[in-house]
Amino acid sequence: MADGSTPERFAGDLFLDLAAKGWLVVEPGEAARVIAELEHTLEVVRSRAHRIEVSRRLRTAAGDDIHPDVDRLVVDAVFAEQIMSGSWERALVELPKYIEAFRMAARNTSPREP
Repeated sequence: MADGSTPERFAGDLFLDLAAKGWLVVEPGEAARVIAELEHTLEVVRSRAHRIEVSRRLRTAAGDDIHPDVDRLVVDAVFAEQIMSGSWERALVELPKYIEAFRMAARNTSPREP
């Protein structure tokens, strides 16, 4: 991008807006499949975000006296967090928007005029 910012990875608000206006239309069966996959993804993200938080707390509580197995968990979590650079938290906000948008889209039987 010209201004040096990174492109947005999520479009939850856009999907919600399109669905609310009736411009996002999905057959109910297909929407159910997509929603199930999104809900599964959300659970995975919640689990990983929880592991990152637990590892932070373990590291803080243990200080320098940390068991090697716990230390490995902390290192793995920190590495994953650095790789994803805040994406886990962003996904926790955005995925529910996608889910709601597809629920709305399933109720849209035909596109509405602008």
